[in-house]
Amino acid sequence: MKILFFADLHQDSGAISQIAVLLKDVDYGFGLGDYASFGTGLQDTLDHLDVGKELYLLPGNHDDAEELKIICLEHDRFHYLHGEHITLDKITFGGLGGGLPGLPFAVTEENARRILERFYYLENLILCTHTPPYGTNVDLTWNGSHIGYHSVRDFVIEVQPLGVYSGHVHEAEGKTDWLKGTELVVVGRYGLIVDIDS
Repeated sequence: MKILFFADLHQDSGAISQIAVLLKDVDYGFGLGDYASFGTGLQDTLDHLDVGKELYLLPGNHDDAEELKIICLEHDRFHYLHGEHITLDKITFGGLGGGLPGLPFAVTEENARRILERFYYLENLILCTHTPPYGTNVDLTWNGSHIGYHSVRDFVIEVQPLGVYSGHVHEAEGKTDWLKGTELVVVGRYGLIVDIDS
């Protein structure tokens, strides 16, 4: 099963065009948030990504989560993943969107923990988040600050999912790290294709 993960397009026409091309050669696409910029451009960006493939979409901290939910309800191939999970070819993908308070679409640590509790007993889990786990190479900003979720870090250490794919931290694009046997990846605006075996 070939999956394209992408995040942080922010209406970047070059990145959107590349993702649209890459989507044609994969089985499924997973958008990990921030298609818009400060709440503007969500529908337009997603229209350009409508290339006939199933897309599972998280809202990022720049996206209007309610608008994304409505777009997904009105579109046969777009699926809202925040707080939900989907099993494809025996692999289960769980989704947590948004960012910490202070951002346009904010999810508190407490609410993030509540959502993650839904995924505790799922087998063959890949966790898809907009914001990565705290205290790792994948949530490290240019000034040395860590901006990830403590709740995601705790979940990964306890549950040890097959992998965690995230966005949000632009300067960490393409970086990886490990937490107790689970690989962490920031996928970035130009996307990452991953072959996943069941």
